[in-house]
Amino acid sequence: MVSPRSSSGKSAGPTNIVGYTLSIPDNGRHMFMHKSERKRCSACSYPLKFLSYNPKFKSSSRIVDRHDGYITSKPDISSTYDLFYIASGRFRDFCLNEGYDGLIFDKFNDDPNYFNLRVRRRVKFDARRRRTTFDKYCRVCKNYESVVGATPSYLLRSSPLSDNFYRTDLIFGSEGRRSPLILVGPETKTKLQLAKLKGLTFQPAYGIE
Repeated sequence: MVSPRSSSGKSAGPTNIVGYTLSIPDNGRHMFMHKSERKRCSACSYPLKFLSYNPKFKSSSRIVDRHDGYITSKPDISSTYDLFYIASGRFRDFCLNEGYDGLIFDKFNDDPNYFNLRVRRRVKFDARRRRTTFDKYCRVCKNYESVVGATPSYLLRSSPLSDNFYRTDLIFGSEGRRSPLILVGPETKTKLQLAKLKGLTFQPAYGIE
């Protein structure tokens, strides 16, 4: 197959947008403050369960994204520095009203207005095409020290994602900071934008051409 070329003679970039990756601001907090709070591998010392949350977590109302330099006040979705997704009651109500299945909103003991968001529906990530790197495999816990190269997202599918939320089958990050990407279908993106939920931006996710 001949690769598509741009007018400059270079290979054209991907064009088949099948969904959107949620780009979520940091909230300036950690889900876990101390290493002793999580069960860890005896060989590499990294957490054994990256997605197990802390029910004692308390959210922060002032959200600062250190990398992009903007401030989001009371966002409807944000991320801790150790890559847990925190959703507001408004975000949860939107998802419940739309009837989205496969979403889990874990409660916090002392913070009834916010939830730990987990997504069950999985979509296969195309690590080869994205050139994702996997470093330092641990034979004991069967995890890597780091999995790097997540965005822009490449998925192993050619058709658009249906109206719902999805997570990648891969968990990205390094050391104790790991999380899957959260993606939505094109229709879901439009609904989220119309709902004017705070803290959300979107990046295209590309499928097989």
